[in-house]
Amino acid sequence: MRAGTQPARLNGVLTHPAGRLLRLTSPADKTMELIIPELSLVLLVGPSGSGKSTFAHRHFRSTEIVSSDRCRAMICDDENNQIVSREAFELLHHVVRQRLLWRRLTVVDTTNLQAEARRPLIDLARRYHYLTCAIVFDVGEAVCQQQNAARVERIVPAHIIAQHSQALSRALVGLDKEFFTHRYILRSRDEIDSARIRRIPIREDRRDDRGPFDVVGDVHGCLDELLALLNLMGYRIDMAPDHFGIPRPRVEPPPGRKLLFVGDLGDRGPNTPGVLRLIMDMARRGQAMSVLGNHDNKLLRKLRGNNVQLTHGLTQTLEQLEHEPPELADAIRDFLETLPTHLVLDRGRLVVAHAGLREDLHGRVSPRVHSFALFGDTTGETDEAGLPIRLNWAADYHGAALVVYGHTPTAEAWWQNQTVNIDTGCVFGGRLSALRYPEREVVSVAARRRYAEAARAFLTPTPPQGL
Repeated sequence: MRAGTQPARLNGVLTHPAGRLLRLTSPADKTMELIIPELSLVLLVGPSGSGKSTFAHRHFRSTEIVSSDRCRAMICDDENNQIVSREAFELLHHVVRQRLLWRRLTVVDTTNLQAEARRPLIDLARRYHYLTCAIVFDVGEAVCQQQNAARVERIVPAHIIAQHSQALSRALVGLDKEFFTHRYILRSRDEIDSARIRRIPIREDRRDDRGPFDVVGDVHGCLDELLALLNLMGYRIDMAPDHFGIPRPRVEPPPGRKLLFVGDLGDRGPNTPGVLRLIMDMARRGQAMSVLGNHDNKLLRKLRGNNVQLTHGLTQTLEQLEHEPPELADAIRDFLETLPTHLVLDRGRLVVAHAGLREDLHGRVSPRVHSFALFGDTTGETDEAGLPIRLNWAADYHGAALVVYGHTPTAEAWWQNQTVNIDTGCVFGGRLSALRYPEREVVSVAARRRYAEAARAFLTPTPPQGL
């Protein structure tokens, strides 16, 4: 959330200015559902006595909770010993760091009332490409004092709770300026008691999908070549009328197989609407998935109403969409909104990303992951053709997962270490290629013609490297 922006309240629902849901209330039963992505660092924020620890143990596994009180006890057998607070928080940060490294959901149970206390935790989340969630317990000082007095042990002095309550008021002003992807505010004991946690996987995590897959390179609006490639791989293609009665190709995969696309579905080619219509239809039926490419991202921004440069084939795409029913553009926008930056599949053995992805970024979410997956590892400089200068990240890749990507056209599928680039430049008169997984067989068809001029020559593997 940008500094200075405030969440909006709509019918009891707290929402992010960009549309992210922050607080969800069911009007029927007043139950609050807190949506927590599995790849989250969760900070509980609130005064002593506000119910944070009780809430944490009700909704999370004990191994997921890292408590400053527990860290004090581990050091000196006394949760109340403030003398060891520095050492306790060093231990807390160490445990959090290790859990994020191991991709474990982690809940930090401490007051988290000061920005300087939250900052190192948020920095850890950013370092390890994690989402961050704040659950705020704003129940009022009187309730905190009452619940504190009812404790059997570790009663906090009343003046400390009063200070905590004042600090919470300041924290509520500053939280929306910090790097939290989700914020929830619980304002009463009833809301705390009725709240439900719903964990959701990040959309990049499809480890349970085992395939087999056919991974298709950059299509760039080349519908005829896509249909020819699918036909070559044994996909059945029929013509069926859409809801306007216009015959459209309908594709059925061979039993058990699923299509994956490395992104850049449109632009430059002759039929971006047709390509997107076909892929959206297959995705709706659970037969295809795609990651977001840089061209898809630019089209999405345009369809959202953003001001973008009409270059690199986007003008042709928009002209093609002008001849389609208006609702198709809305459907395309909604579809592109759902696309992940990358996909982790087959128990982590296969990763698909438009421009590739380093091992430490697999299955994680951050602006850095987004940038790398869409544009590759760039220097920030451009070459004589005005294109970004890219580093050969694959030369240093030694991960266990096979990474399949595109983005940079090559004369043929380019194997390097445990990676393969399958963008063989169809739209530039090359070929449209697919990798069959787990067979690791490359299948391709020649472009019918050259639809666009490449700004630079295709890369040529010398020598080609297989596995």
